[in-house]
Amino acid sequence: MRFFSGLKNFGSKILNGFKKTASWVVQTQIKVMGTFAGPVGTLHPEIGEIMGTVVNIARKVDSYLNNHDLHFAV
Repeated sequence: MRFFSGLKNFGSKILNGFKKTASWVVQTQIKVMGTFAGPVGTLHPEIGEIMGTVVNIARKVDSYLNNHDLHFAV
């Protein structure tokens, strides 16, 4: 049974690493898209709206990743 518990711990570490990486990427995306959405929106309103929507989606993903303690079963 030690083999399977070790395998479970290994899989859990990998998936927690993915969660941390996804959280970092989403936070960076929020900062970058939020910074450029305003100026781009003045040049081309439709693209600015799309960028704003991407920021809103990224915020929802970020809140989901940070508010839920995700447990993965391996």
